[in-house]
Amino acid sequence: MGIITAHSGCDGTQDNSLEFIEYALSAGADCLEVDVRRNQAGDLFLAHDETGEERVKLCEAFALVKSFPEKKINCDLKMKDLEIPVYRLAREFKAECQLIYSGEVSIKLLREKDKEFPEAEIYLNVENLFPEVYCEAPGAHGQEKLKDMLAQAKGCPISCINMEYHLFTDEIIDLLALIKLRGSAWTVDEPEEARRLMEKDIFNITTRNLKKAMELRKEMRR
Repeated sequence: MGIITAHSGCDGTQDNSLEFIEYALSAGADCLEVDVRRNQAGDLFLAHDETGEERVKLCEAFALVKSFPEKKINCDLKMKDLEIPVYRLAREFKAECQLIYSGEVSIKLLREKDKEFPEAEIYLNVENLFPEVYCEAPGAHGQEKLKDMLAQAKGCPISCINMEYHLFTDEIIDLLALIKLRGSAWTVDEPEEARRLMEKDIFNITTRNLKKAMELRKEMRR
């Protein structure tokens, strides 16, 4: 059975807050997700959208996560060109082996992954390969294009493909199994969807309903 990632702000905590990070680490999540941006001074901080407000710095998140070496931290990159600076900061805290990237990951820079950020895992967002996916995928033509993009993704140095949960139809799940490409689904808040994807052995689900997802997985393991 796959892993569970705590979406930023899960179970009523504040998005991208220290409260959320501490809660996710103590609640048993395998991984926690934070949104990462960089300001004009070059500081890396946690925020989903552009903001002038004071925010939690990424170094504060790494300082907490490094004490839980069995946990992962998914840095959902909300700006381009953050892969290398985020990795260098993680390395300062000896947390580079806990690092996952999703979001604005450069396909071109992935060619240099082994050199620039070797320990980081990549949860490649499908829209990086197929920008129209969430407009076109429901139709037959969109499904065929999605299949083509997934086949291309197999050649990238990634841990899994990251998609909205509704794209994980039985047909797509079967295709991923066939090409041996793991799937990561977001944002899986409904227990019925969490159960379906767990039963299908999806590698990762990201959820705001962490407590319920953890209970469900425990129940299913019994």
